[in-house]
Amino acid sequence: LFIVLSPAPDAQRFSTIVNSDGSQSEGKTVVAPEGEQPSAKPFSESRNEQARGDSQDVLADLLREKGSLDSRQVSLWAKAEFDAAIANADEGDQLYSRRDFIGAQEAYESALNSLKGLSQRIPDVVAGFVNEGQAAIADGKSQLAKDAFSKALKVDPNNISALSGIDRANTLDQVLQLIRDGNDDTAQFKELDQVTLLDSAKSKFEQALSIDAAAQAAQTGLTQIVSLREDKSYRDAMTRGFNALFAQRYNEAKSGFSAALKVRPNDETALGAYRQSLASDSRSSISSLLANAKRFEQQEEWSSALGNYQTILQRDPNQVSAKVGQVRSEVRLELDQNIISLLDDPLAVAKSDVRQKMQAALSDAKALRSKGARVSEQIKSLETVLQQADAEVKVEFNSDALTDISLSREGTRRLKLGKFTVRKLSLKPGRYVLSGSRLGYHDVRKEIELRAGGQAIQNFYLACTEPVAKEAAPSSRTVAALN
Repeated sequence: LFIVLSPAPDAQRFSTIVNSDGSQSEGKTVVAPEGEQPSAKPFSESRNEQARGDSQDVLADLLREKGSLDSRQVSLWAKAEFDAAIANADEGDQLYSRRDFIGAQEAYESALNSLKGLSQRIPDVVAGFVNEGQAAIADGKSQLAKDAFSKALKVDPNNISALSGIDRANTLDQVLQLIRDGNDDTAQFKELDQVTLLDSAKSKFEQALSIDAAAQAAQTGLTQIVSLREDKSYRDAMTRGFNALFAQRYNEAKSGFSAALKVRPNDETALGAYRQSLASDSRSSISSLLANAKRFEQQEEWSSALGNYQTILQRDPNQVSAKVGQVRSEVRLELDQNIISLLDDPLAVAKSDVRQKMQAALSDAKALRSKGARVSEQIKSLETVLQQADAEVKVEFNSDALTDISLSREGTRRLKLGKFTVRKLSLKPGRYVLSGSRLGYHDVRKEIELRAGGQAIQNFYLACTEPVAKEAAPSSRTVAALN
């Protein structure tokens, strides 16, 4: 009988290792035979073993951050930084495989911090692409705009500004063609003076706005159409009036000049011609002139009423009714013109002196014994403007957290907002100036108008993005920032 003594198998301990790509593998730790002293120091080995679990926790966070950035197309806007972070993670893998868990943990944490830094840049990256797209639209470059907004949507698929921007870019060429056609019709009208050309231009501008409501050039074209149509109506009416006046058809002349005054109520030429037609009409008795003046007063056409009273006084300076009517018409005409001027710029009510004038005009209008439809409507408009002057408008300012932003309004102290990414405020209606400064960059300045009404938050973006050239003079240059 032979007894063979085999050597006892080495005690082995297996553990699971999480690699940087998310896979798992088994690692083996060899335990020294009984009675034999371990080669490593117990404290160092214990610390290294603890770092193994910590490094796996950091690696799990790193993998999640990497997946998030991959979904945000990080290689599109920060490939070099992203690749450097992944290289750091790979270095951690190599250290882990050599059981240097402390070194692996440090490498993983460095890579994780780099990826988190990239994630924090996403809002600025998206804003940059959106601004690039909006600038391309303003320059009429549809393909550049599409590319920029597409990049923004790859990073943030739900970005509202990018979604609306790419819609505008897709229709930009069509809108620009309609605007060009409308401008061509407008230019032809100025040469041929045919109102059908104005109708054609108006239709094209309106069609462009129906496709892209933010097309500023189309809105400008429509505004010009209104002005040109008004000018033609005035010229046609004055031509009819003078032709009739020279032919001694005084009633027809008055009708023509009255039509011109409806287009331009305070036009001195039309008013003088109307008075001339009245004075030249031998058939117009003082009684009929008084009746006409009363009728114009009832219709709140104070300029025409004043013209009648002045014509009567030219014929008979002692007419008491005409003297009283002249004073009354002058007062009402002055009040009417004052209210029109105040309502023409509602935002000016933010200034204390304009607000006082508006309140005084409102008091004068309310104090009138006889109020027609026109002055009643003016009273409502004044009350609305004064009421809205105390309302609050919600605004959101966006920046790059590097630009020092301040906000000012005429008559108030400058409000320093500091450096930020997003700042939400509630402001009074009015005109404001948003300005920004940053060391080494050109200052920026943007004028904004805040109007009352509506619940939507108005958004504005401002940041210093143009570095100061080394050879440039030390004087500051203000540039307009994109919204």
